Parts: sequence; C-alpha cells; structure tokens
Amino acid sequence: MKTTLKLFTISVALFVFVACSDDNDSDSLEFTVTSISPESGPVGTEITITGTNFPTDASGINLTFNGVVATISSVNSSEIVTSVPVGAASGTVSISIDGVAKNTPANFTVLSELVTRSVSNLFAPQTGGQGQGEISGEFTKFSFETGAETTSETDWDIAFRGTTIAVNGGVETGTNDEPIRNGEGAAALVDGIFSEVNSVDGLTFTQDAGAAFAIPSGSDNGWYNYNFMTNLVTPIPGKVLVFRTHDGRYAKVEILSYYENAPVNPDGFTTPSRYYTFNFVYNPNEGETTLAAN
Repeated sequence: MKTTLKLFTISVALFVFVACSDDNDSDSLEFTVTSISPESGPVGTEITITGTNFPTDASGINLTFNGVVATISSVNSSEIVTSVPVGAASGTVSISIDGVAKNTPANFTVLSELVTRSVSNLFAPQTGGQGQGEISGEFTKFSFETGAETTSETDWDIAFRGTTIAVNGGVETGTNDEPIRNGEGAAALVDGIFSEVNSVDGLTFTQDAGAAFAIPSGSDNGWYNYNFMTNLVTPIPGKVLVFRTHDGRYAKVEILSYYENAPVNPDGFTTPSRYYTFNFVYNPNEGETTLAAN
C-alpha cells in the first residue's frame, strides 16, 4: 500500500512538473517577423506585418520606422497593423517586445506624395508663322519638379513654343532656337481619360529626333485641332500627354486651353493665344511608375 501511494505521489509530482515546464515553454516562446506589406508608400500608408507569437496587447509592442515610433491600430498573435508615421524615413522597421528587438525581412521605402497641380497662362510665344516668315524664338521650358517655368539648361522636362512641345531627351530636330537635349526625357500620347491614366506601365515612350518631335505637331496629329475658319486651336478631348522627365521620373498632362485666362469660348482672332493652361500629376519617386493621384 505504501509503495502504491509513493508511486502515485511521484506520478502527480512529475505531471505537475511537466505541466509547469510546458507553461514556461509557452511563455518563453520568442516572436518571429516574417513579412511586411507593402514595402513602400507615403506617410499614412497602412502597413501589415505578419509573424508569430505577437502579444495581443499593443501596449507591449514598440514599433518604429527607422527610429520613428508608429502607432499600432490592431494586433493579434500573427498580425500587426500600423501606418507610416509622420517624419519617417526609408530604412529599417523594428519591433521590440519585452526587450527583444527584431527587424522586418525587408526595409521600408518612404515615398513622397504625388504632386497634383494646375498651371495657368504659361506663355509660349514665337515669331513668324502663318505667312509671317520662318518660325523662331526661344522655347519656354518647364520643370515638373518645381511646377514652374525654368531657365535652367539642364533641369527642364518639357518646353513650349506656339503649338510645339519639346522634351528634354533625344536629339535636336533642326528647328530654330530649340533647346539642347541633355536628359532622359520622352513622351507618349495616350487616348483616355486623364483621371484614369494611372500608370506608365506598358506605354511606349518616344524621344525628340531629327525632324520630328515626340509629341507630333500639326492639327489632329498630336494634342490639338486647328480650325482655319475660326482660327482656333483647341485641345483634342481624351488626349493625355505622358512624359518621362529629364531625370527618369514620370508625369501626365491634360492641356485645357491655349488662350489667355482659359476662356470657355475664345475668339480665335482677338483672344491672346499661346498661353497654356494645363493640369499635371507628377511622381517624384525614382523608379515608381504610378500616376494615380489621390
């Protein structure tokens, strides 16, 4: 009887020991971090981090983007949802739990917001033409990065003179007074709705070349129609100009008017012309091809 009781006591003690050991093992399991998605985006982008053994109380987690603390919006044992904090820079995403810190497998790239702007009355004068001699005069150069006219010899993306648009890429066309090409600029003419041209993927870009501009000149060849009866230059509806900039970034343009102050019904004989009004969306991030404005 004593032997039986002793064996029973030992068995209970072993059971309690094993159970306690299992509990301790469970409590001491280290968390893992397996992925972060997406791996790039602007400030405010929602980010999901997956892994194992995360605490379900967000207060026990310290999450940083390259040292900048982020707020956790939800968490469970296998998933943390957060957003890119203000002031974050590209780099390591770190998770610290109970003094143990681990990084996500991939660094996060903080992107700049797309730039959406309107430009009014960009003057693109020329001399000559329409029976008044050979066309000449300097082109008006424009930078998408600054959203303004520029006199820089290198940091320009597109240039206007009359109805002609040049890009900072390719070679000279043989036109009088044209700017020197020294960048990667190119253009694609897309049929579509401006708000729905959201990526450059799949587009074929053309640079200026001998005797030909990337954006074709002449009525109904490129971005405009010319009515010789009314003397009006009118943007062709549904024509979106997509540009690769001088430094390899991307922008899309919708030309709204060729007349000063963009009147609804310009008079082709009296309203001052060669004043461009247009909308554009510019992606300032190197290697990014989206043009989907928020």
